[in-house]
Amino acid sequence: MGYLITIEGGEYVGKTSVAIPAVLSFFKQAGYDAITSREPGGTPKGEAIRAEIFTKLKKGASQLQLAKLFNKARKIHINEIIKPYLGSLKEKKAVVILDRYLDSTRVYQGLEGGVDLKTIHDLEKRYVGSFFPDLTIILYFPEKIFEKTLVARMKGDLASRDYTEWDKSSTADHLKRQRKYLSLPKLAKKLHENRQFALIDASKSPKDVAKLCIDSCKALL
Repeated sequence: MGYLITIEGGEYVGKTSVAIPAVLSFFKQAGYDAITSREPGGTPKGEAIRAEIFTKLKKGASQLQLAKLFNKARKIHINEIIKPYLGSLKEKKAVVILDRYLDSTRVYQGLEGGVDLKTIHDLEKRYVGSFFPDLTIILYFPEKIFEKTLVARMKGDLASRDYTEWDKSSTADHLKRQRKYLSLPKLAKKLHENRQFALIDASKSPKDVAKLCIDSCKALL
């Protein structure tokens, strides 16, 4: 059996630098063929759409336009990378670990951007179908130390990441975005999706965050 694992959360929580390497290492040691990828992107066509998204974002594209582009790139990703690797029914002993997936579109363009969630859901049905993650790990900072942690991470991460318009959000907006991410399990339940989520305190040390992510994968297996 194969698994689609998605890593979600706001900016600077360590999705790419901590969580994904830990999950990748765990599944490889468990005997699975495992790869990582990102959204938008993952394929040459998808990376071209990624560039288009960020160009249009700077020029003031509507959130609906962006949602359509994200889903267009996602469809290519599913067809060219994810399904061939896992099997159309996830029948292969393989794992795909994604840096963002459909939940980020639900947050950024839907809950935050104002695109009606019915419209978001209709786009998902058209481009994604029912190819949902088996486990979604959401990284977050506790609210009591949110600003302190975010500012510290921002200072340390700027030289090693793609800087986007979303990074420019105020601390208050970053916190609002995090709350929307943390509401995703309830949204999935409301939509009657059979999915698993793990909420991970990303303010902990990289070693501890990695262990928590691995523990959530062990629970899945």
